[in-house]
Amino acid sequence: MNHSILLLLTIGFIAGISTPVYAQTISDHVVINEVDTNPFGDDSQFISEWVELYNPTDSNVDLSGWEIASTTVLKKTLTIPDGTIISPGGFLTYTHEKIWFTDSSELVELRNADGVIVDETPFMIDLKNNFSSWQRSYDGFSDWEFSLASAGSSNGKFIEFSNSSPVEVTVSSDKTSYQFGDTAIIEGTISEKIYVSLPVFQAAPIIITISGPNFDQVVSLYPDSDLNYETSLNLVQVLGINEGVYTTSVSYADSIDETSFTVNSESITEQIENNSTFSIQTDESEYISKQLISLTGFTSDLVPFESFKFTVIGPNGDVVSNGSLFTTDGNFGTTLSLDTVNPVFGSYTINAEYSDKTANTTFNLLETLTDDDTKLIVSDSITFELDNSEYLLNDSMIISGNISNFDSSGSIYYQVVQFNFSTSDDIPVTFEGHLDENDNAEIILVPFTVTAIPDKFGNFSATVRIPPISFSHGDYVITGNYGALITSQIFSTVTEKLSSDQKLSSDQKLGAGNPNSSITGKSSSIDGKFENGYFISNVKTIIEKVNRISDNLISISTPEKFLNEQSVKPRVLSGSMITIDKNSQSNVNLQVKSESGICIIGQNSDCLVSESTRKPGQIFEIVQVDGLNFNVRYSGPDVRLEKFSILPESSNDFLPDVNWDVEVVKDNEISRFYYKVTYKTLQ
Repeated sequence: MNHSILLLLTIGFIAGISTPVYAQTISDHVVINEVDTNPFGDDSQFISEWVELYNPTDSNVDLSGWEIASTTVLKKTLTIPDGTIISPGGFLTYTHEKIWFTDSSELVELRNADGVIVDETPFMIDLKNNFSSWQRSYDGFSDWEFSLASAGSSNGKFIEFSNSSPVEVTVSSDKTSYQFGDTAIIEGTISEKIYVSLPVFQAAPIIITISGPNFDQVVSLYPDSDLNYETSLNLVQVLGINEGVYTTSVSYADSIDETSFTVNSESITEQIENNSTFSIQTDESEYISKQLISLTGFTSDLVPFESFKFTVIGPNGDVVSNGSLFTTDGNFGTTLSLDTVNPVFGSYTINAEYSDKTANTTFNLLETLTDDDTKLIVSDSITFELDNSEYLLNDSMIISGNISNFDSSGSIYYQVVQFNFSTSDDIPVTFEGHLDENDNAEIILVPFTVTAIPDKFGNFSATVRIPPISFSHGDYVITGNYGALITSQIFSTVTEKLSSDQKLSSDQKLGAGNPNSSITGKSSSIDGKFENGYFISNVKTIIEKVNRISDNLISISTPEKFLNEQSVKPRVLSGSMITIDKNSQSNVNLQVKSESGICIIGQNSDCLVSESTRKPGQIFEIVQVDGLNFNVRYSGPDVRLEKFSILPESSNDFLPDVNWDVEVVKDNEISRFYYKVTYKTLQ
């Protein structure tokens, strides 16, 4: 009997999906660059829905008599006034009337004065009444995404590389041999996300085909935000699993990868080393009342169905806590809390046993005189990083971090990380809002917050735009809070210096009620220009990215470049390296050298930066290389995701036109290196 199981999609549906649409840049006509069909607030009360146009060509385009139209239900059309010109690389943003678009399924068309369709969006669904919009992933790019709105400003520029590689997909299983009753974990990565256009515009699925003796199963799933995917297969005979070899084939776009595993009725005895280890440790040697205790352990000798048992003995010899944990990879972890009502201060002992092995460790609980309201920061339990240390207003900030010893099934914590923002003077960042959306007179200050949901490994990330109605130029603190765990980072909002006659007047306020709006009033003089009531800056940020480098030696050049006859200079060089096997992270490290051979980052004694630059009140180390001062940020060694950034100390300077040599110091470990160079256009 041939068993066939299909998850998520039928075979016929999969066969009906169109061929993948590979992203490309549109450069020969004006495009619809961004649309918000459901902005924050009541669309029936305010004219708030908008469309942004972008001119990717090298010439001025006369938009007189052109039309922007909703096409599915309401069929409302805006005619652009005579004499409207959009300049090369320029943006124009339009509103029309209340409820211009439908939220459930809308397609927007741009037509020229003769009624010919010049551009159109994919079918869009926006049921979230928030600050996100449908937008091209880069200006003039063919890919669309649903992301934080940026009305009247750039979505970013895409630079194509002549040596770009095709889409790649990988697949592996957690073991090569299983027994009946086991669960096989199938996982892998893709090099980039692609999209299909039918039946609706959406991300392309990953198709996994598992074949074995009288068995076939097809699984369709989508990659996560980190371009990883995972599925599982229960190896149970009643589901058609037989003894033998199984082949797993994964296809994505035109790329295919395969792996195989065996299913046996009896276990295959593996050679076990005699020098197996078992150890436990706490994250600190001393704690104060109310502080959480992170207990971790490791065994090199896995025993099926065996649990890790631990007991916490107090200063009086009493058992104050105990528990059991299970592992699939040799790592154990949990978080302990002691009695906070009547704490017993002194030395505590943790005894642990696993199979026939034992281990122990100790810690001290110290008496303190802190008030009950004192905030406790346990930075070793939750950590996060920002993608930069300084931002322009309306820039996007990327927050990424990890919660150690995370238990996704536990209820001790809220399963969400909340980020609060405050000034360096500890004043909360807010924006104006209404308790009742129908009562515009009652205004309250709403805290500006961001949330992120951890995945099952405790990793989390979030992207937030820095809105001008909530932020001004200065220093800020972002605090991440997860249950009782708190940690902070520091960043600054900066601007290019303007002359006194170029400063905006005080009455030019940004769009009320929308922290992501870049809509401003008109100005008589500023570095840039206003078109149709929207400010278009002459200063642009361009990011050049190179991903998934597996080589040991990488040379990165930072020359001045020209884009559309405009000079751009490098401002920031940043890189990150991930070690695939987390048990090998201490054996893989980065080393960054200047063209003259000076070791800027590394573990050698002559390197200028060798440990994490993040310290209380500090995120950079200032170093001098070849007569120039640089701000260097470094995550430190022996972490799975090792990151760095290098930028001139002065905000008016750029990186020199040199080659930077990056070496991944490793033996045979598998790693991937990513880097990006951030360019700024010259005024």
